[in-house]
Amino acid sequence: MKTAVFSDIHGNVYALEAMLCQLEGAGVGQFIFCGDIMGYFPWQEETMEYFLQLPNLYAVLGNHDSYYIGTARDSKERMGYAERYGKSYQKELGSRKKSYIEGLPLSIELCQGGKRILVVHGSLGNPLEGRVYPDTEVEEPAYTQYDIVISGHTHYQMCRKIKDTVLLNPGSLGQPRDDKGYSYCLMDVEKGEYIFRTVSVDSQKIIARLAENGERKELIKYMKRKMEVVM
Repeated sequence: MKTAVFSDIHGNVYALEAMLCQLEGAGVGQFIFCGDIMGYFPWQEETMEYFLQLPNLYAVLGNHDSYYIGTARDSKERMGYAERYGKSYQKELGSRKKSYIEGLPLSIELCQGGKRILVVHGSLGNPLEGRVYPDTEVEEPAYTQYDIVISGHTHYQMCRKIKDTVLLNPGSLGQPRDDKGYSYCLMDVEKGEYIFRTVSVDSQKIIARLAENGERKELIKYMKRKMEVVM
């Protein structure tokens, strides 16, 4: 069974739609999402509409999701996040979607194809804020109890082995930072395949929509700079 693994969408519904379109007819039986629905782009509501309809979706909480549900509307903390990460923090989600984010676990353990799989946003020691890059040293005993450890948060693609354990990061579907594009990974546990794929989005359209949404000029410049790298 093929699994589409993606992470750090940050409300970029255009990238999500591009991935789903690309996967039509690909035989994907389940989805794994490594966290961060919130932050940066303002289309979290639309993103979660897709999440609520996706079959066999396993999703964990991201640090930005935690920032949102851990602060009160119009509080100093929430407004600070909105200033730094965009107006999505100012928007009050509908009760169904807010409940969805509040219900996301810090980690998920799966057993598939005879493999023990762990999904987190960050790292085993710090599920929300930990960062595991391709060259990051990890505590082997903690990781090697699993066959596959899937994480996000860094926005960097990674597929490496610690002894017999695969450490996988699909990169960021919503806001890549590794110059490798809006990416996700097609995983086939039975075959031991991990294939990174990218999608194309209309960057000019997205930047225009950010301006229409009244985002800060500094944030728009930052997002434009990141998007130009993968245009």
